[in-house]
Amino acid sequence: MSVEVNKEVVRKWFGQIVNGQTDIHTLFTVLEATFAPEFVDHDGPDPKNGRQVLKRTLPGLLNACPDAHFTIEQLIGEGDMVAVRLRGEATRRGEIGGAMPIGKHITWSENELMRFDNGRIVESWGEGTLDQALAEIGLSFKFG
Repeated sequence: MSVEVNKEVVRKWFGQIVNGQTDIHTLFTVLEATFAPEFVDHDGPDPKNGRQVLKRTLPGLLNACPDAHFTIEQLIGEGDMVAVRLRGEATRRGEIGGAMPIGKHITWSENELMRFDNGRIVESWGEGTLDQALAEIGLSFKFG
């Protein structure tokens, strides 16, 4: 696949799917088309099967923060790699794990480097402030 096709996959994931997505069936369908079954997320101390983590974690996070929104500030591709610089914001308006909404607004920034194979993300490495921002509203996006 071309670099432009891979960049479009990233645009679609963050721009059309994550932003305000509440239809879980559509989310899972696109997640499976975007991330390879063997997708490995290198965030945290140990690499994890990130696709399974996303399937377990995203529905709860999106329910708790239904207005979650990412803005792509920069998108660069070369070979089989795409780098994206993101800014995100959300308000905890929904319930999660029995915890009631608190109405607090958060912002964060993320930098992600993704490796593609056949138009799907197979590996990613990320750095940013999402974990700290989620902690401010009593949430976690821990892998494992």
